[in-house]
Amino acid sequence: MDALSLIRGGEPTATPWRFRLDELAWRDLVEALRADPLPFCGLWCDGTDVHALFLVRDEPLAVTLALEDGRYPALSPARAASTLYERAIYDLYGAEAMWARDVRPLFDHEVWPCSSPLAARPGVSEARSGLAVFQPSERFATAAGAVDGWGPASGGVSPPLYVAFTQSRGLVGQAESQSGYAHRGMALRWRGSRVEDGCRLSGRVVAGQSVAHQSAFCMAVEQACGQTVGEQAGLARVALMEMERVLHHLYTLADMAGRAQAPLVAAHCMMLRETMLEQISPVTGSRLLMDCCRPGGVRLPEAERLGAVCESLAGIGQAAHPALLELWESFPGLVARLKGLGVTRAEDLARVGLEGLVARAAGQDCDTRRALALYEGLWRYTAGRQYGSAADRALLLLDEVAESLSQLARLAPRIGDAMPDREALSLPDAEGMAMVEGPWGRVAYWVRLQEGRLAQVFCHTPAAAALLLFEESVKDQPVEDLPLVACSLGVNAAALDG
Repeated sequence: MDALSLIRGGEPTATPWRFRLDELAWRDLVEALRADPLPFCGLWCDGTDVHALFLVRDEPLAVTLALEDGRYPALSPARAASTLYERAIYDLYGAEAMWARDVRPLFDHEVWPCSSPLAARPGVSEARSGLAVFQPSERFATAAGAVDGWGPASGGVSPPLYVAFTQSRGLVGQAESQSGYAHRGMALRWRGSRVEDGCRLSGRVVAGQSVAHQSAFCMAVEQACGQTVGEQAGLARVALMEMERVLHHLYTLADMAGRAQAPLVAAHCMMLRETMLEQISPVTGSRLLMDCCRPGGVRLPEAERLGAVCESLAGIGQAAHPALLELWESFPGLVARLKGLGVTRAEDLARVGLEGLVARAAGQDCDTRRALALYEGLWRYTAGRQYGSAADRALLLLDEVAESLSQLARLAPRIGDAMPDREALSLPDAEGMAMVEGPWGRVAYWVRLQEGRLAQVFCHTPAAAALLLFEESVKDQPVEDLPLVACSLGVNAAALDG
């Protein structure tokens, strides 16, 4: 029996796309997933049950298992990305994944005052050192070569993430990361909060991706309510997401160029970005585009100017883009530095389940915008890069900037100077799930509403898969290029740590 049949053969729940399995059926599911390509979207716990989310033709399919004595069969033998979720669940809830591939702590590095803080009865330990220490896996501990590290303590600008690696003759051998330093307790903050406050929190999960996160969160809440926003509010969200994509990609390109010793190119990217921000910020009220979306609609100080800003941004960007592309391709040594760097293999992408820009730069056809009715008549697939190197990812970033600018030009007359309406939401006891295409890939939210508040929220980002892919792609790369590979793959510690 395939994985889809096993899930749908489970006990139905009040949510039509979520089914409950017993432990034996869950074990059968794990075995079936070893050979089944069913896309995996995440794993989370609520203290009583563990839930796994899959996608069937871009539609959600969730499966639930009751914890038995605080344990459940691990998914990591069949889905590599599940490893990070299982480690997070153990640190937060104390729920143990049996037969897990990796049982090292993800968040809890013996600096918390208690263990399992989200469990019904948090643990208390007197043996906590109060000092985070790197804990290598058995594979890394037996790897040959001198051991070095990269992170905030090694100097320079780096994310709150520690990467230990072996090296020989200036090339990286094995690499292994330790995260958790950016953990902000988002799961606890969401629990029991008002929907408006939960939306505000979602906009702060990842810097530079607030619109994507808040749009997905709002759409999940609206789905739970059985409601949709009006056309103008939907178009406004699309416009904001594409503005954010342009701003994010320009920032990423500047970061890549700076790390590749091309400061002139980085400066041009940031100058164009700053010019656009001058146009955007009066309308959105935030240079970071935070809190522009809210459940039931959007929140813009000058919403009537949104159409005009779309037209202005398209004009500014389309005028500057050809020169920026020419500068990128002609700047001495830039393309040569990126070519062949951090190449992603198809088997590694499949193993970790990474989609989005990184996969598209390796020739794969994956973009959540295809499945969103909001993008009908606006979006055209951006493809053409095939080899999966940092150079391909950079050129795809530039291609997507051009496509997003074209979408803004098409949106301008449709938005005009109309004021988007806001729908009043009923907030029943229900569950909802929604997803959008963020700058690096799919951003999905699952919410459970209870008594007019958020009972639980789960957020999926490409961060877990990107980190696993980074550890694989950095092998045999020059040590000095490790930060550049991480930047080009979208490795984001804050998104991972939650």
